[in-house]
Amino acid sequence: MPFASTNGSKVEYFETGTGPGLVLVHGTGGDAGTYDHLRDTFSDRRTVVVPNYSGSGATEDEGGPLTLDLLIEQIGAAIEDSSAEGPVDLLGWSQGALAVAAFAAKHPEKVRRLVLLAGWIKNDARQELFFDLWDRLDKLDHETFGRFLQLNGWTTTQVNALGVAGVEEMVSGGIPSGIGRQIALNLELDLTDHLPRITVPTLVIGATHDRMIPVAHSRELHAAIKGSRYAELDAGHFAVFEKPAELAELLEEFLEGDAA
Repeated sequence: MPFASTNGSKVEYFETGTGPGLVLVHGTGGDAGTYDHLRDTFSDRRTVVVPNYSGSGATEDEGGPLTLDLLIEQIGAAIEDSSAEGPVDLLGWSQGALAVAAFAAKHPEKVRRLVLLAGWIKNDARQELFFDLWDRLDKLDHETFGRFLQLNGWTTTQVNALGVAGVEEMVSGGIPSGIGRQIALNLELDLTDHLPRITVPTLVIGATHDRMIPVAHSRELHAAIKGSRYAELDAGHFAVFEKPAELAELLEEFLEGDAA
C-alpha cells in the first residue's frame, strides 16, 4: 500500500479503480477495512482512496494529541499523493464525518460532494459522558471496552442475529491500540465554526437506532448545513456494516445524480 507524507506524518492509504476520486474516511477505532465493500462497489468507475488517519493502520506521526487540523492534513496528503481525479467526493463516518466536514470547509475547491454518516456537531452532556466512559473503559480493560462497543454499535436485532459466538468473534478481532488518542479527540471535537463554510452539495445520513451517536445529532447536522440533503438508515451506529447495500444505494443516487 502507498504512503503519503505531511508535516511529520506518514499516512497509509489504499487505492483501487480509476476515474473521479471517491475518498472514504473511517471513524474512531476503524481503519480502511471499514469500506471494503464500498471499494468493490465503486472501483469500476471511481478511483477509491481510503486513508488510515493517526491511531489506525500503519499511519505514523509524532505521537502528540490528535487534532482536527492533523486529520485534515492527513486526508489531504492521501488525496494529493493518490491518482484520484479532483475535485473528489468525500464520505466520512462517525469521527470521520467531522474530519471530512472540516476538510470541505477548509478546502472547498478540492471537494465535489460531501457525505456525512452518523456524525455530530459538538458534544452535549450525554455525548461527553459517553466518550468519557469510552476513555475510562479503554484504559481499564481493552477487551471489555471492545465488548461495550459491539453491544452499543449494533441494533438489538443484529446482535441477536450474530449470536453470542458472532459477537465474541468480533471482540477477539481486537480494536486498534491507538484508539485512545482518537477517543481523546472526540471529547474535544466541535464543528460549529466550520459548518457555515461548507458550500459543496452535502448529504447527511443518520442511523435511526444509533446508541453511540443518537440520530438527533445527524438531524441537527443536516439543519446546520445550508442546502444539505438528509437520509436515514434503519440501523445502529454500525450502519456501514449493517446496511451496506442501502448505504451504497444512497451514495450512488447522491454522487451520480443531481445534487442541486
